[in-house]
Amino acid sequence: MTDATTVKRTVSLYNRDYTINCSKEDEPRLQQLVEVVQKEMETVAGNIGNATEARHLMLTCLSLADKLLEARAASYEQISKQEDIFVSAVQHLRQRVVDLSSQIGNA
Repeated sequence: MTDATTVKRTVSLYNRDYTINCSKEDEPRLQQLVEVVQKEMETVAGNIGNATEARHLMLTCLSLADKLLEARAASYEQISKQEDIFVSAVQHLRQRVVDLSSQIGNA
């Protein structure tokens, strides 16, 4: 038995229809995902020419996985840079507090 908020939706990817169960709340996100995958399938098709459907899907999955890994690496790199800035700022503030404390102690 399906949940009352679950609906069946048909999505089309590269001229083929697929029926998917999703919640009504997830429908907009599902449409976004379909658009991303469709665009990637078109890009891959343009690069590989005539290929079987299975090969086309496999290459599309690999391409999307590659993009995901690149995005993760960029995200980790950005986080690392932010952490370095934060650590430097904390060290600077710590030194400033020590300097101010010594000035107050000498006053």
